[in-house]
Amino acid sequence: MREIKEKEPRETELLETLASLEDLAEKKTKIYSRLLTETSLAQDMETLSARHAARKQLLEKLAFGKTEKEKNGQGMSAANGGKKEK
Repeated sequence: MREIKEKEPRETELLETLASLEDLAEKKTKIYSRLLTETSLAQDMETLSARHAARKQLLEKLAFGKTEKEKNGQGMSAANGGKKEK
């Protein structure tokens, strides 16, 4: 069985950088989805935005142990509009 060790500061910094890049990509694709007039392209951009958001949350969890929403007291239930997850 492989031993779990603490992350190096450099690894945390890289994960944080990747999370910030995913945040920018999420914001840009969300803006593009609102600007596009062709509905299929707009829907594709909205889907892409959701993928970037999911990757950002995963990277934050790897880097910090919590996502930004969990840090701010907005756990997953608040992120889902108050719905509880099963």
